[in-house]
Amino acid sequence: MEKIVIAGGGPAGLSAAIYAARAGVSPLVLEGVAPGGQLAQAGRIDNYPGFPDGIGGAELAAAMRAQAGRLGARFRFGEELASFQVAAGGAVAAAVTDGGDIVETAAIVAATGTAPRRLGLDSERRLAGRGVSYCATCDGAFFRGRAVAVAGIGAPALRAALYLAPLCASVTVVPVGGGTPPRTLLAQARALPNVRFEDGAARIEELREGDGRRLRAAVVRDAAGAAREIPCDGLFVELGAEPSVAWAGDRVPREADGRLRVAARGATGVPGLFAAGDAVEPFLRQVCTAVASGAVAATAALRYLRARTP
Repeated sequence: MEKIVIAGGGPAGLSAAIYAARAGVSPLVLEGVAPGGQLAQAGRIDNYPGFPDGIGGAELAAAMRAQAGRLGARFRFGEELASFQVAAGGAVAAAVTDGGDIVETAAIVAATGTAPRRLGLDSERRLAGRGVSYCATCDGAFFRGRAVAVAGIGAPALRAALYLAPLCASVTVVPVGGGTPPRTLLAQARALPNVRFEDGAARIEELREGDGRRLRAAVVRDAAGAAREIPCDGLFVELGAEPSVAWAGDRVPREADGRLRVAARGATGVPGLFAAGDAVEPFLRQVCTAVASGAVAATAALRYLRARTP
């Protein structure tokens, strides 16, 4: 019988693990196949406090994991939360892993994060972290004074273009992925002198490498079938993100964008089930917000456990 199971090995889950372990609970962390989550894929982090020279995402994730382990957290690599079971009274009774294991527990902190929507290209996977990014606010500063492109036309893409414009020499918006652009954001982006829209583009079909196996260009094809190459040092794929919350089924209410709906301190409405991190964050999905959210949800779970103890 586990006291707390933490689902997710990203910054929210690791922060929750640290807080639970310091309370003497020794939580079990289902960290999936990518320890550190999306943080481990970030090339460099410059906006997390305490690192004046910045820190690699994988390095920061490894340090968080080591800290949680030193304090008593236990990890199951390769296992993720697939669903959960409740007792007769409706409270959490077990976590079910994607391998089919049933882990009895009194509380779950779900920090399962989000997954960015991708273009689906082999070259995209190959160049991830070498010019291809999924977070303008995370990586934009590394392309200061250089030519970049943004894939997308919805609010995330236009906000990325507005963020990148003061930093980069030029920003080319490739309006792929569908969706209706917010008129205010679209007008603001079109008014900037170094932002250009590739209005005829129907899709991005290839990314090409240059020196050092880094991105040098994106190949776009228009509706008539003509292709052209857009030189760029960076491509920000801003097609939005999907919360990784399939494990919740229909037992936890969702917001319109798919996030879990939570009350104060990460409570989901299911006794013993708390959620944290990007799966619930409505505004700013960053390492600092994930860490704070995980700490709050773990503390709420600990109080829930204490209240249940005779």
